[in-house]
Amino acid sequence: MANILGLAYPVIDLYQAIIIMNNLRQNTLFSGLTDKQFSVVTATAKTLHLEESQVLFHQQKTAEYFYFLEMGDIKLYRLSPDGAEKVIELIRSGQTFAEAVMFMHGKNYPVNAQALSECQLIRIEMKAFMMVLENSSETSMKILGHMSQKLHGLVQEIEQLTVQNAKMRVIQYLLRDVPKDAGTPYQVDWEMPKTVLASRVSVRPETFSRILQQLSQEKLISVNNKTVQLLNITKLRNY
Repeated sequence: MANILGLAYPVIDLYQAIIIMNNLRQNTLFSGLTDKQFSVVTATAKTLHLEESQVLFHQQKTAEYFYFLEMGDIKLYRLSPDGAEKVIELIRSGQTFAEAVMFMHGKNYPVNAQALSECQLIRIEMKAFMMVLENSSETSMKILGHMSQKLHGLVQEIEQLTVQNAKMRVIQYLLRDVPKDAGTPYQVDWEMPKTVLASRVSVRPETFSRILQQLSQEKLISVNNKTVQLLNITKLRNY
């Protein structure tokens, strides 16, 4: 078992552990920490391995940790009183999640988290991270900036859900990670089921499939299983 800065790696070698630590260090949430602060935060951190469909935490469970996703895909979702599932966010490699719970009253997870594929995560204690923030106003301001960026993204998403129609929301999701200077065709790979993606953009699975078919007929995209080729990015953006 390798151990770097207190981080335990039960199933990976030292070289992999160093790579993971570097990836964590480059994440926006951790890049503003000093070396000493980073050591404090990671002193009790641990890696976790999830199998596909395994639940990481349940809604309303007391929150003691937030997470950095090193590999795989995680869905954050809520269940309605009648049992219907609504996907709130899809977490991909390199992203953190649940960190905002540190600043919430009661500190309970507001969503469920479930692995959509085999996943490797780093679990960070909220208590250790809060201790760093309490001892440094400068670091607190940096983290506030990080949270503000996330909030801005959520506000934009609310606008999309309330103003845009279903077709526009699907197109927006297709374009979300496409660089401004990307050429065509541009390939988008979806590892998660279409039912999950449909829930993420608040449309029914059959509507999601129909919209993809319409875009294909308009020769704007080409769909092959979980791979989508964006054939005309300019026209897609004009929507």
